[in-house]
Amino acid sequence: MADLPKIDIEGSSEPAIALALLRIIMDASKDKETHDRDWILSTYADCLAVVGGAEIDYGEEEEKAEEA
Repeated sequence: MADLPKIDIEGSSEPAIALALLRIIMDASKDKETHDRDWILSTYADCLAVVGGAEIDYGEEEEKAEEA
């Protein structure tokens, strides 16, 4: 996989912070996932929601608890 492009993020607005969070997630998962357009936009939307104070529930934690 090619290296991710260098992105300089400036500012402390919610969109800028969400973009920085997206970049951290992409760096952490670049060996595990394909970062296609849909993944990037969906993940950025999740980042923006979280930065705005929303809690995102993916249901994975509940599924693991039920299996145990």
